[in-house]
This record gives sequence, structure tokens and C-alpha cells, in this order.
Amino acid sequence: MNALLILILALWSTVALAQPASTVQLDVNGRLIEPACRLQFNTSMEVELGSANINQLKDDTVPVTEVPLSFDCRIGSRVSLALTAASGRFDEVTLLTNRPGLGLRLIGEGSQPRLVLGQPHLWTVGETPLVVSLRVKPVALETLPEAGTFTATLLMQIIYL
Repeated sequence: MNALLILILALWSTVALAQPASTVQLDVNGRLIEPACRLQFNTSMEVELGSANINQLKDDTVPVTEVPLSFDCRIGSRVSLALTAASGRFDEVTLLTNRPGLGLRLIGEGSQPRLVLGQPHLWTVGETPLVVSLRVKPVALETLPEAGTFTATLLMQIIYL
């Protein structure tokens, strides 16, 4: 008798679970806002460094090329910028090029800290647009490279806070 009662209760609970569910309505809303910053430069750029001769590399007198990166941001916004060498790096401030023995070094200036590969750098935006100066120059690595053209790719990850 107890087994029959348990069987009836089990069948009844299965039937109760199979009943149609109540209809539920979930309303979702939100608001889209403008991003904290707008880039004032193209997201893909080609930078021409010009020509340098082997003697300039040997004497470390190749001129620095400056690439200003301007951000139009709300006051108080923060910009995080991390640089990565797409083809690898020689050290924390020198990315490799496609030419053996030749690298591109990131150069600091004045009070602006030198950008370091793989390390995020953070700036807080004031009343004027933020301008980060990316300064690079070709350098000889362990041996002088042979003459010829070269390329390198620098990737930037930009986060607005």
C-alpha cells in the first residue's frame, strides 16, 4: 500500500511539473552615451622615417621621428595606452624590424616618460586635448645591419576610463 501511495505521489508530481509555465515579461532598458574620448588620428597609420645611413646608426645620430597622438576627451577622463611590438622586441623600449640587426627605439622627451613596450601608461585628461608623443628612431642592435629598406609594426591598445 505504501509503495502504491508513493507511486501515485510521484506520478502526480510529474504531472504537476509538466503544467505550462506562467508567462513572464522582462523589460530591459538602458542608455547609450558618447565615448569618453575620440581619437584625432587614424586607427591605421604609416609613418615614414626617411633615410639614415650606416654611419648614423654606428654613431647613434639618426634623427628622432615624432608621431603626435591626439585624443579629444572629457575633462577628468583617463586614457590607458599599451604598446606591443608585432614582430617581437629586442628590449623593453626597442621593437624589432624585418631587417636583421636593426631595431626601432622608443624615445622619451622632457617630462614625458618614455613609453615602454608591454606596459600600460595612464594619463588623466585636463582642459586641453591630450597629446601623447610617440618618438622613435632606428638603432643598430648587436651588429650593424646591411643597407636596405625595413618595416616594423607597432600595435596600440587604447582604453578610455
